[in-house]
Amino acid sequence: MKSTRTLWRTVGGAALLATLLLIVGLVYAVADVINPKPAEWARPPDTPPAEQTKSSIDIVALGDSLTVGTGDVTGKGYVQRVREKLAALTKKQVNVIGNYAVNGNRTDGLLAALQNKSGIPYGIEKADVVLFTMGGNDLFAIGQDVMNSQSEQLDPAMVRVRLPEPLKRLEQIMAKLAELNPRAKIVYVGVYNPFYDIPDMRPATVYVQEWNDEAFRIASRYPNMAVVPTIDLFQLNIGKYMYSDHFHPNGEGYERIADRVVQALE
Repeated sequence: MKSTRTLWRTVGGAALLATLLLIVGLVYAVADVINPKPAEWARPPDTPPAEQTKSSIDIVALGDSLTVGTGDVTGKGYVQRVREKLAALTKKQVNVIGNYAVNGNRTDGLLAALQNKSGIPYGIEKADVVLFTMGGNDLFAIGQDVMNSQSEQLDPAMVRVRLPEPLKRLEQIMAKLAELNPRAKIVYVGVYNPFYDIPDMRPATVYVQEWNDEAFRIASRYPNMAVVPTIDLFQLNIGKYMYSDHFHPNGEGYERIADRVVQALE
């Protein structure tokens, strides 16, 4: 009899304990639903990324006469216009810490400068943004080189034959820039046909676009690189956006290029 009472007490105590545990668990569950704790992944990082904390943006520019700004009577070109537009957009101080562009520069000259252990690679390593133009002098110097001696007119087919060599150097240039600074945003400004309004030169536009298409394919290998097209800006507006030398943009043309560069950087 005594053993039976002891057994029932034990069973009753266990049942009471289980009931209490169930009630406590239910209370915690309801509290968790009403006031959930933030998940680990939703917590903001202790320190923001470096690009958010940096109070300035440093630009390095390189390439040919388009990056020099030839044809713009204000001297700004597209580089200084990009600086001004980025400063207005980001509310940060934007500096052009180096413009290494050279009038008449071609792919072989830029590639040699990048491979030389001089100030240019050092400047690129320090930049947040790298802007460059290249290819116009290669393409249109090629055109002068393949003039048909009988008609004294450009043979677009021969321009196409000559494209691979400078395109290979452009590929090496882009690879070198990405190697020198994998964190910077690198923007290549595409080539246009400045002679589109001359009927005999219009067919060359097909090969200019072929150059740009290959530049897009090369740039797509690098997550920090973009190509900004310009061929359409000048195709139907050469009289409006070209300088009197019929090769370089005027101030308004550089303004349009700068708009596109900033859009790519936003």
